[in-house]
Amino acid sequence: MAVVDKTSVLGVYTVDPKSTQLKGGKNQIMGKDDFLKLLITELTNQDPLEPMKDREMIAQMAQLSQLEQITQFTHSVDKFFKGMEKMLGIYRTLQASSLVGRWVKAEGIPFMVKKDGDVMPVSFKLPSDAHVFAKVYDASGKLVYQKDLGLMEKGMHIFEPDSELDDGTYTVDFSAEDNAGNSVVVSVYGWDKVAEVNRDGDELRLITDKGKETTVESVISFR
Repeated sequence: MAVVDKTSVLGVYTVDPKSTQLKGGKNQIMGKDDFLKLLITELTNQDPLEPMKDREMIAQMAQLSQLEQITQFTHSVDKFFKGMEKMLGIYRTLQASSLVGRWVKAEGIPFMVKKDGDVMPVSFKLPSDAHVFAKVYDASGKLVYQKDLGLMEKGMHIFEPDSELDDGTYTVDFSAEDNAGNSVVVSVYGWDKVAEVNRDGDELRLITDKGKETTVESVISFR
C-alpha cells in the first residue's frame, strides 16, 4: 500500500499507514477528520497556476478511505491479540498449577529417585562431545557411587547406576571435559515433586519439595 506523503506539498506531516501516526508532530492517531483538514489546507493554499487535478483529487480521496480502513483494522487486530495474550496467560497458569503435587523431570533438578524397585533416572545434556564423570550421593551427602562414563557424544543422555541402591532420593553430579581438558557445562534433568507455583513477571516458576526452582518450559516429563 502506498505511503501518503504530504511533506512535498504541505511541508507538514508524513503519514505511515503501518502506524497511522503523525510524524514530526503530535504523537496521535491520524483519522479521517485530520486527513480532511490537511486536504482542505492543501486546496486552500495550492498554487492557482498549478491547481490540483481531478485525478489527484480522486487519489487523495482513495487514500482517505484506505486510511480509515487501516485504522479500524489496526484497532481490531490490537484488540484480538490482547485477548489472545490474556487467554494464553490463563492457560499457562492452569497448566503450571496442574503440576502441583506431581513428580516432574526438569532442568536444574539433580535428583534420582528409587522407590519400590522403580528407578526414576536423571538425564544430562552435553553441548559438545565430552568425557563425562558421574557421582551419586545419598540423602546424607555420602558418596555411594561414581563412574567414568567415558567419551560421550553431544546431546541428551540418560544415566542410571549399574549397581543396586536402596530406595531413596539421590543427588547426581556430573562433570565433563573436552579433548583439550577444558571443562564442559553439563545440563542436568532430574526428578522432584512440585510444591507450589510462583510468578516472576511474565514467567511462571515451579518450586519443588526440596526447594529447587525451574520453569514450566524446562519440564521434559511428569508423572
